[in-house]
Amino acid sequence: MIKEGAHTYIDGQGPVVPYTGKYAVKLDDPFAVIRDRWNTAGITGSYRPLRVEFELTDRCNDSCKSCGMGAVPVSQGVTLSDAQLDRLVGQFSDVGLSSVAITGGEPLVASRALYRFMDLARGTVDIGKLTTNGIWGTTTGTPHVFQRLVDSGFLDSRIFVPLLMVSIGEQTTPLDRIARIIHHATTEFTDRDLGVAVSSLADPADRKHRVYELIELYEQTYGDFPHDRVHSTMRVYLENERLEDQAPINRPGTTTVTRWMQACYDCFAPTVGTYVLPCALMKVNGDLYSCAAFNVPSKLGFGNLFREEFREILNRVNSSAYVRAVRAGHGLKGVSAAVPPSVTDEMTCGSFCGSCKLLIDKFEAATGEQEPGGRLPTFVPLQGLVLREGQSA
Repeated sequence: MIKEGAHTYIDGQGPVVPYTGKYAVKLDDPFAVIRDRWNTAGITGSYRPLRVEFELTDRCNDSCKSCGMGAVPVSQGVTLSDAQLDRLVGQFSDVGLSSVAITGGEPLVASRALYRFMDLARGTVDIGKLTTNGIWGTTTGTPHVFQRLVDSGFLDSRIFVPLLMVSIGEQTTPLDRIARIIHHATTEFTDRDLGVAVSSLADPADRKHRVYELIELYEQTYGDFPHDRVHSTMRVYLENERLEDQAPINRPGTTTVTRWMQACYDCFAPTVGTYVLPCALMKVNGDLYSCAAFNVPSKLGFGNLFREEFREILNRVNSSAYVRAVRAGHGLKGVSAAVPPSVTDEMTCGSFCGSCKLLIDKFEAATGEQEPGGRLPTFVPLQGLVLREGQSA
């Protein structure tokens, strides 16, 4: 499988090779096209997202205990309404957004809304990624869903090669369905039509990934696994402060925040290939966060796209002293002027996002600058809910 990080292209740091990387582009000058869209829309500031990853629905057919997205049972969840989908397309167009990524919940349990949004977005914003647990990968469902995706415009992108991301981990979707989806995608479409990826999240206690089981099953059924077509994302579950009922995550946190800061990349630098950055996250209730990591700190929530204009929210992000410090410093190390090593050497945690959460609080205390974000309510799942696994970008 193609490991993440093989092809990373950052604006201003060398040429872009089209059709390479998990988040491949079709153009050799994508940043020029993206900048032109921003300029035409009159969007300025150091934070201008290339993509918004949004929850089409929080309904899911599964019930994974470590869900990072806060999905709920199909009977209890909600799906974006037609009016909300119409508003999103208008808001995305207004700011010259280049692409979106659709997630859930499970988007295919809200298939009418999914196909409707794709059709609405056609010619306005690229559908750069669709994340699914593959529940639809039956003998009859696989060709049917692929045809509906094609008919709805999933492949009609102008900048990005659309990516189908199949997530495996705690999900109960039988692996033969995942294998069938991968086989159909890689035999019926070229890498210029469609990208394919498997996201495998493991429990930090044993760090076991089901992807190896998937490969073995695929080869028993179809022959050689298409390693040259399928991108791999292998991570472990992370704690999520927005989900009070999330199953406990036992991940050792012995790395100092200083080390996390030193290793942090610039998540606000325009990037394609390995990632699409900057990338925002919109929850199903409209809350927008300036980072698309599923465990993004709550203080990076800057507004609600159903109550406010996207332009207003972008202005709020760009007024954030913390975001400006991270952007100017090309990563979390940019916060070191306000939160020096003498402080961060004594702080430990288990992830980049965990470091970010700790640093925001320290940054506010050191500078007296209260973040304009963090105004969003903490997401609280329904009482007694069993949560489904989440998705990382």
